[in-house]
Parts: sequence; C-alpha cells; structure tokens
Amino acid sequence: MDSPSTEPPDVATVTLRKITLRLIPFLFVLYIVAWLDRVNVGFAALQMNSDLGFSSAAFGFGSGVFFLGYCLFEVPSNLLLHRVGARRWIARIMVSWGAISVAMMFVQTTLTFYVLRFLLGAAEAGFFPGMIYYLSLWYPEAQRARAIAAFMTAVPVSGVIGGLLSGALLELHGTFGLAGWQWLFLVEGVPAVLLGVIVLVYLTDRPEAAHWLSVAERHWLVSKLATEPNACGLGQPIGILTALSNPTVWQLGIIFLFAAVGFYGYSFWAPLIIKSLTGSSDLGVGVILGAISAVTMASMALNSIHSDRTDERPLHVAVPLLIAYAGFFGCALLPEPRLAVLSLALVPVGHCAAYGPFWSIPTRFLTGPAAAAGIALVVTIANMGAFLGPTLIGALKDRFGTHGPAFMLLGACGIVAALLSLRLRHAGVLSNTRSPACTTMALE
Repeated sequence: MDSPSTEPPDVATVTLRKITLRLIPFLFVLYIVAWLDRVNVGFAALQMNSDLGFSSAAFGFGSGVFFLGYCLFEVPSNLLLHRVGARRWIARIMVSWGAISVAMMFVQTTLTFYVLRFLLGAAEAGFFPGMIYYLSLWYPEAQRARAIAAFMTAVPVSGVIGGLLSGALLELHGTFGLAGWQWLFLVEGVPAVLLGVIVLVYLTDRPEAAHWLSVAERHWLVSKLATEPNACGLGQPIGILTALSNPTVWQLGIIFLFAAVGFYGYSFWAPLIIKSLTGSSDLGVGVILGAISAVTMASMALNSIHSDRTDERPLHVAVPLLIAYAGFFGCALLPEPRLAVLSLALVPVGHCAAYGPFWSIPTRFLTGPAAAAGIALVVTIANMGAFLGPTLIGALKDRFGTHGPAFMLLGACGIVAALLSLRLRHAGVLSNTRSPACTTMALE
C-alpha cells in the first residue's frame, strides 16, 4: 500500500504492509468461500433442475430468495458485529451458513429449496458489510479502495476456482449414490464451518489490540485513523439514525440496487446461458467462466489503484458500470455465439472493477457505529436488486423462451446505475479529503 507523503515513510509503509499481509489474504479466502456458497446453485442447476423438475421461474425465485433473508438481517447483524467484535460475529456467520449450505444437498422439492436458500441468506447477513466496515478500522482512507479491491478480488477468483471445482464435482454424479450437484453443496459447504472456527483464533478486532504490530506501529495507525474524521469537518460523532437517513447513503444503495439486478442475474444464470450458447460440457463451462474471472481480477486492480491515486470515486464507478451493462445488450443482440459470450464477459469485468472505489465511499464520511449501520443499509438496498435479477430472468425466460428480453432489461438497469453514479460528483460529503475544501464538508 502506498502511504501519503506527509506520513513518516518507515512507520506508515511498514505498518500498512504488515496489515495487508496479515489480513487481506485471510479475508480474501473467507470471501471466496462465501461467494462460492452463495452462487454455486448456478452450477448445481446444470443437473439439479432436471433431476428435481424445477422450472426456470422456480430456480430463479429460489436463487433470488437468498437475498430476502440477507436483507432482513443485514443492518442488525452489522450492528451486532460492531458491538461484539468481528472475530466472534464473523465466526458465527461462517459456521451457520456453512451448515446450511451443506444441507442444500438434501433438497428435493421447491419448498425446501426456497426455505434453505432464505435461511442461507439470513445466516450470511452481515458478512460482506462487516468486512467492509472491518477494513475501515485498519486502513486510512487514502489506501482503502485498494484494500477493498484486494479483498473483493475474491469474487473473480472464486469464479476461477468455483468454475473448475464445481465443474469437476458435477462429474462425480452417481459416486456413492449421490448426484453431482449434491457433491457440490457438500464439498463447498464444509470449508465455511472449518474457517469459522479459525476466525476465532486468527482475527484481531481492532488495531489497539494488534500485538502483531509494534508499539510505534499501533500508535501511528490509531492516531492516523482517529484524526481522519476530524480532518473532514466531522468533529461531532454521527449517530446511527443520522446515517440511516442520509441521502447519500440511500443514493449509494439505489445505485447498487440497479447494478445488482444485472450482476446477480449474470452470476446465477451464466453457467446455463454459456452452456446453451456454446454447447460445452459442464467442465467446459467452468473453464470459460474461469477465464472470464481472470480478466476481471486485472480490471479490479487497475481501476482501484487509479481511483486511489487520483482520489476520485464516482467516475471510477460509473465508467466500469457502463462497460459492464453494455455487455448484456451485446449478448442479447449478437447472433454469433462466441461474440455473445465475449460480450457477456464484460458484465463481471466492468461490474467488479467498480467495487473498490464504490465501497470506499461510505467510510469516506461515516465512522464507528454509523459506518456499520450505513454500509449495511447500502448492502440491504442493493440486495433487493440481487433478489430481482435472477427472478426476472427466470420469469422472462419462461415467458419468451430466450434470455434476450431479460438481458435487455438488465442492461438498462445497469445504465441507470452508471448515470446515478455520475451524480455522486456533486455530493458534498464526497469532497476531496486531501484538499482544503474537505474542512467544509457536511452531511447532506
């Protein structure tokens, strides 16, 4: 991580390097497991839908109902994380979601499918916003987009790992009397339980308790983080209710609501769409998705690094979203299958590139319990779009017999998200924190 020129380069650089080496790889692994358990139902559908007789609409609703459970418990879960500490609460989240993910192997009816997906969302609620909030306790604002992007690179990496692993697990169909999709839920659910136990031992709740940092390093980090809110005119603590009613928080949530409609539609349906376009085997579909994810990682890193260096966020969110959701139009309109798949690849490449700059925005003007609540509210609003995306594709595909109309609608939603992102350039709370104007910043 680069450090601001005003900080002692020896202490600042060494401290940030230690934090990065200690936290990012571990949190990265946790998020890979979380993402696999969230979206592996898309791979399971390659066999499960025909085995159990699920229609496209039933599968779409079951995929999306995860986010109803997630949304209901998002804000209270993140506030509990702030109160009891990340170590205990993240461990609880992981053990419970891992157990429910394994239980997915016993699904036989649409009702049990819906119930378990809802419970999986309720169990995982608070994990992602908790991670964003947790990173804000360790990284100064000037390094935060890169830290978040490094953590969230787990999304495309899980695409590489999940594509190959899920495709291989589906090949175990019939082994020991289990279907391939049952092996998938079993093998990919167990790691969450094991890692949840490790979290209790490995994570440190706050910098003040980080004995793996020297006294000088702890002092620099605690002092640096303590002065950042005051440096932007936020000398008075912001209450939870103020954060939950703040217009910029709601605008952020609505932006990613529209973006999530498309991205989660892609995440759950991409295996089925790519298989229908290319005629590839289950493993071949995994290889294609893995290749797309590899390119996505590069886009995330480059956009986040540039965002931190320029201290600019809204454009670094809007432009990638425009690129991403143009991909849906291309996939719907291009008649040549290979070009359609290449166009579809733009969706994760652009969408994920916006992650680092976007998720560094809430902690630019919120701290403490207000940050925990505000981030959770943004995720809650956004995940309503995550529910709608897979559900819309399923319903429209049953109605029209093709993914084209649904993809046109998802592309339009993404363009709305990009346009709303541009409006963030006029939000007072997002003034350049390294300029004198920052001192006049106030909550809208």
